[in-house]
Amino acid sequence: VLSLDYQYDSHSRSGTESHQHQAFSGDKNLMDDVDLVEKLQLRADIVAALSRNLDPREAQLMRLRYGLKDGKTRTIEECAKTLGISKARVQQLAVGCLKKLREA
Repeated sequence: VLSLDYQYDSHSRSGTESHQHQAFSGDKNLMDDVDLVEKLQLRADIVAALSRNLDPREAQLMRLRYGLKDGKTRTIEECAKTLGISKARVQQLAVGCLKKLREA
């Protein structure tokens, strides 16, 4: 079994040459699908990290602030209204969350 981007040698009259073979490099639709899958996996990994390292309210704040649930980022003010807390408290929580995530 070969990788999708394996290294192979070809033989010609001028000698042996190495080439990188990329099996699907010409299929733009496939590459777009691969990019989408990678983005979705990254989003899932981030949400999992939030759940592991933050309490539920902090995780909810990060999902809202950075649009991890629905793709729509929200301002500090919008997060404050949704969570029912002050803008200053949202800012404090956000800074604390990012610190926790960096240390995780």
